[in-house]
Amino acid sequence: MGTEIQIKELTFAEDSLYKTQRVKVGGKSFLTPSKAMDIKRYIPGVGINQAARGINEAYKTFTAERIKHAQTTSREQEINREITRLITKHATEDDTNLCFVQFDENRLPNKDEIEFLTNLSYVHSDMTPLPLIPRFLKDVKQDGLKRFEEYNHFVKEAIDCINVLNHKPIMGVIPLAISTLFIPELLKTYIKEGITALCLDFQGSTVNGSVTTIRRLVKELKQQKMLNSSFIYSFNLGSGKLPKSKEVVPAKDILSFGFGFDTIGGMHVQKRLDPETRARIISAQNIFENSLRLFNKEDYGYYRATKKETVDKIYPKDSRIPLADLEKIKVHRNMDKLFNQEQQGLEAVNLRQVIREEHELLKYLGKKQYVEGNDIKTLGNVKNK
Repeated sequence: MGTEIQIKELTFAEDSLYKTQRVKVGGKSFLTPSKAMDIKRYIPGVGINQAARGINEAYKTFTAERIKHAQTTSREQEINREITRLITKHATEDDTNLCFVQFDENRLPNKDEIEFLTNLSYVHSDMTPLPLIPRFLKDVKQDGLKRFEEYNHFVKEAIDCINVLNHKPIMGVIPLAISTLFIPELLKTYIKEGITALCLDFQGSTVNGSVTTIRRLVKELKQQKMLNSSFIYSFNLGSGKLPKSKEVVPAKDILSFGFGFDTIGGMHVQKRLDPETRARIISAQNIFENSLRLFNKEDYGYYRATKKETVDKIYPKDSRIPLADLEKIKVHRNMDKLFNQEQQGLEAVNLRQVIREEHELLKYLGKKQYVEGNDIKTLGNVKNK
């Protein structure tokens, strides 16, 4: 069994599940709420405000064929070098690093594949996330208990594999795909192993569409007396719909902190489309330009960023990303994503102060133009009903 995370300086808001805490992971620590920085989104020569930093996230996906190729060639060493190079280039010594690995098959990984996946995650993480297997879990609700039991057995195998030689905390994964009925049993598996760091994999869903699952998880954590000693990470969290008719849409993902989440991770889900279909959709609906959205922490809106005057209007003084680069967002790949990471990270820092000093977060949210009344009501109900 590895080490456990430690929670210090915990403060809850009075009217919701917003909280701030210091999470100690081995010799490192970070404050929450926080936004994890996807290291693939960094751009050479473009910096961000360092106050937004704290957690870095690496992500790799593997088919069975890719794993076999890596194990029988020099590719495994190349993969390790690639991840190490990214972390060395973009992370600071104080940052906490997480390496997520996904098994991209309709089945569970076998023993050798589990060994490969967990070793890769362990070596490049300060806290080791268990492998993600979304394709296997796609029909888990329809298949019921049998499919869940198979998944739970896999979780135990992965934990055992890591614990053969482990000096780090493990992060358990709770796939949103499983029925809420199975959450207590999965939590029991993690509690037995001393695992109190949890990652909820949304697979592109939003918090609004997952309220009952989140509430069940929070209730179980409270009943197990884990609420004050846990760290909850959201992964593949959807930002909400981006209708073409709207220049500004509400930012739903930033509200996840109010559902008890400590850190917002990256979004890596992509729809499976053949190249011809993908090209046709993008061409017909102008999806690329519509998806270029910038987060404004002053009003919690995502602004369409294709017009220079819009970018100039919402550009904040605390950003370290040059305005000139944002104004050319159409030709600067990842510039919008890097900016949003920075600004969500800075808003997370703001929230820490509000939680400690004002305690009533729903009033704070009520001042944000694009936070809808129903969302504020939902945030209050998740805690109080």
